[in-house]
Amino acid sequence: MKVYEAMANAFVKEGTTTLFGLLGDGQMTWWSAMSKHPGVRIVDVRDEGCAVTMAEGWSLATGRVGVASATQGPGLARMTTSLVVAARSRTPVVVYTSKTALNNDHLVQYLDQDRLVSATGAGYIEVLKPSYAENAVRDAFYRARREARPIVLAAPLDVQSMDCDADGEDYRPSGEMFPGQQAIRPDLDRLREAAGIVGQSRRPVLVLGRGAMSPAARAAANRLAERIGALITTTLVAKGTLADSEYYAGVSGFYSSREVIQLFGEADCVVAVGARLSSHTVSGGYLYPNARVVHIDVAPHVLMGGDRGADCYVQGDAAATLRELLEALERDGAGGLGYRTAEVRRILAHAGRDPAEFEIEPGTVDPREAVRLLDEKLPPGMNLVSSGNAHACAFRVMLMKRRRGLQIFCTGFGCIGQALSTGVGAALGAGGPMVCVEGDGGALQSIQELDTVARLGLKFLYVVVNDEAYGAEYHKLRAHDRDPSLSFVRSPDFAGLGRDFGCRGRGARTLEEFGAAIDEFLSGDGPMVIDLRISRNVISIPYRRLHFGMDV
Repeated sequence: MKVYEAMANAFVKEGTTTLFGLLGDGQMTWWSAMSKHPGVRIVDVRDEGCAVTMAEGWSLATGRVGVASATQGPGLARMTTSLVVAARSRTPVVVYTSKTALNNDHLVQYLDQDRLVSATGAGYIEVLKPSYAENAVRDAFYRARREARPIVLAAPLDVQSMDCDADGEDYRPSGEMFPGQQAIRPDLDRLREAAGIVGQSRRPVLVLGRGAMSPAARAAANRLAERIGALITTTLVAKGTLADSEYYAGVSGFYSSREVIQLFGEADCVVAVGARLSSHTVSGGYLYPNARVVHIDVAPHVLMGGDRGADCYVQGDAAATLRELLEALERDGAGGLGYRTAEVRRILAHAGRDPAEFEIEPGTVDPREAVRLLDEKLPPGMNLVSSGNAHACAFRVMLMKRRRGLQIFCTGFGCIGQALSTGVGAALGAGGPMVCVEGDGGALQSIQELDTVARLGLKFLYVVVNDEAYGAEYHKLRAHDRDPSLSFVRSPDFAGLGRDFGCRGRGARTLEEFGAAIDEFLSGDGPMVIDLRISRNVISIPYRRLHFGMDV
């Protein structure tokens, strides 16, 4: 068996069912071997970086290791931003690539790939000899799961075609070696300390992060919140967790409304579960000024935003630790009404309504009204992927209230251009209709993947929120008395581009046109692009607060 055949077989034994990639001469032998396995679906993409991003979206939707591939040198180089994003988001992905024969630095496609990949935060494994072929695949999948990051697996061109002793039948997949994260039980002394702090509180807030999104953790968190009368809030990536509660206060920190920030200011205790408590989540440390913090996470320790530690840090599995904390509180008879009053329900029901008025340019719509309309039109549970641009994203984070199925905000590296590809991968992983919202600047960084969407025939709505500018920069320039027109860039007709790529396409310059376009998508099949022209004059609440000093 050749090395490339053994490695392809090992990928299949690892459970690979979907491969995202762009074919090149470096990995064509492995690609050909993968194509012979009937259970593998190969998704041809138009950009190597988008292959990684699609694999990340697929992983986020399925909870499994995503797989991407590109050729060596220039192919791998185009993946760098996406590797950084996946590494920062702690998403397990394995990337198969090649390397110039004999690592010959005189060849035109030579690249010091190890150093490049390491700089992104991803891991790197190279197959230096045929006998390592199967073990290299096992190591890549094992490390991707255990380290929760992308691993690049490179097989040099000369090694790929060598013979190896593998027969493919005796391969032991990494899943047998790493059955999953064990539930870490909390230290009893730390647990008693945490129970003491929580039990004494009268105004507790529960902050839930990605680590608290499992069904078991959600159930335990809800029981704890009900017992102690806690407000429920989340990090951005966990938005919507326990959103059915009347005491759900939305996303903590940068995206909190004025009314919710005032409630948080009254808190005397914060219980953070599976959340990093970044500067955005705690507003630099000023969001909960009078609260003692109990921080629960599987990591040995996590510093909060502002580089300070919690008053009580408990290392432990979210569900297991919450259950034991609840049992301790029940034994002590601790609990109370907390925030759970009719007045707090009234405040939350009206929170986030923005009375500010702006001049709306002719032929554009108010983005706040457009987001509310999109939220109203989309059926509950429909999957959503959104760009993570801080300004444009704020409207969707704060104003989309209905429960969603899969919900992903592309914020891992603070870059634009990731939403479309993430949405494609997530749509394939989730297996249902997908709505993807992205700004015009980000859309043009990966617009070629509309061709991939059309070829796949996905029921996929791509809403390009188009202000013909880089909106965040527009408002920052204004805030610092600089020329805001520097951010203006004329946009193409995205609806027309969508049609050229094989999708349906509609332009929308009024709310009526936007609503009609959404209805057309919902009633039809296949992908659709809506070019939604929005006013650039409307400033999101967080940006007004952050850059203009407005009390909102």
